[in-house]
Amino acid sequence: MEGFLKIFEYHKKDLEGIYGEFPEYKSFDGIIKVEYDRWKNSDEESVKKLDKIIKQRKGKLTLDDWIVCMQSHGIPADLISEIVKAPIPQNLYYEIAMRQERTAKATETILYNTTHLKETDNLFYKDHTLMEFDATILDVYKNVLQKDIPNLMILDQSAVYPTSGGQQHDNATVTVEGVDEPFKVIDAVKVGKVVLHTLDRPLEGDFKGKRVNVTIDPIRRKQLQAHHTGTHIVFASCRKVLGPHVW
Repeated sequence: MEGFLKIFEYHKKDLEGIYGEFPEYKSFDGIIKVEYDRWKNSDEESVKKLDKIIKQRKGKLTLDDWIVCMQSHGIPADLISEIVKAPIPQNLYYEIAMRQERTAKATETILYNTTHLKETDNLFYKDHTLMEFDATILDVYKNVLQKDIPNLMILDQSAVYPTSGGQQHDNATVTVEGVDEPFKVIDAVKVGKVVLHTLDRPLEGDFKGKRVNVTIDPIRRKQLQAHHTGTHIVFASCRKVLGPHVW
């Protein structure tokens, strides 16, 4: 258990590079120990719940029973199959997927029309180590979420990674042709085939066709990459330990 707590402490220190120093949370260790004890006894408790359902159903589980045992009690489908001595229903995972789709949130409203713009050439696909590049401004949009200030910069090419695929956006510094003071890229999102770079202040005037130089924050990029890869490792480990119902 102490080893787990040390890992959490190292992880907290690592996250400080993104979120800043965390305040002391005195009951944290106690909560983790309680959850660890629950996890150690979860398999035994889950099997007891399954046995109860089997008796109620006289040995024949419905599709709903399979789904409840997997999603509510955390019992892998192959273990249920072994205990019930019945094959896994062929439509089990399809039904789970359909139910999740029905409860998924509605598609977000698209705030900006980018269909007329050239697709952003995403340089990070060609070279993920590229931390500095030059580009041309295609347009600057007014930010409808920030009282219409013109701070959404669109480039012909970019190595700035936008928030997507479970990984947060890069931060960067931008030097714009004709402007003495550099800008900061504080957000980046993909709308259609175009990346919108949110600047820390308005870019007033006509800057279409102007050249820019962009330098990405390498420390933030490396941290985000490491954390993203870590989630895949945890996911794969959960599937291996808990079963294929984890996804």
